[in-house]
Amino acid sequence: MSFLLFLRGLIIVLLAFAISTYLLTASLWSTFVQTLICGILMQIGYFVAVMLLVWRSVSKQSVTPSVSKESVTPKSHIAR
Repeated sequence: MSFLLFLRGLIIVLLAFAISTYLLTASLWSTFVQTLICGILMQIGYFVAVMLLVWRSVSKQSVTPSVSKESVTPKSHIAR
């Protein structure tokens, strides 16, 4: 996912959250604080998701068998 796509989605979600919070509470201060908390929680969730993806890719690499040098070297390059 590109950064611009992520940023656009984040802004749209935070705007929708801020509008709905303002309509429910009718308080600008409460809306600001709750939207800030929502943004921080979304960033934490995004960070955790990225860390899990990295952890899974590293654990998959450690599970796959390593390739030996003999299987990579072509027969024509072996010294006789």
